[in-house]
Amino acid sequence: MMISNQMEIMLYVDDVARAQEFWESLGFQTITVQNLEETKIVEMAPNETAEIHFVLYDRTFIETYSPEVATNSPSIMFQTKDIEGFYNKLLTLNTTVGELIQLEDSKILNFADPDGNYYAIKSI
Repeated sequence: MMISNQMEIMLYVDDVARAQEFWESLGFQTITVQNLEETKIVEMAPNETAEIHFVLYDRTFIETYSPEVATNSPSIMFQTKDIEGFYNKLLTLNTTVGELIQLEDSKILNFADPDGNYYAIKSI
């Protein structure tokens, strides 16, 4: 197949530095930082060997230079072996955290980033 296993998910945020700080507080690493005109583009990943990365873009910049690009947030679900630890970490941040729900064979919760984008995480 012509598409590789590596993937980048573009996240459009109101404040790139604030979003970078939020993801770093959850253990993500900054992979690259690029400056383009008056904006900063930040690539982040859970670790250096992860095949899926987030790329943080300033929402206003994207709306100005690529208005045809949808700026709605994707639906992203993470997986973790320590959902209770992740839940407790989220509770220390100034963010919205949903209830930790027990499913048949796993637990799941949702949380919001500083821009109000929601994400889910489930136990594996």
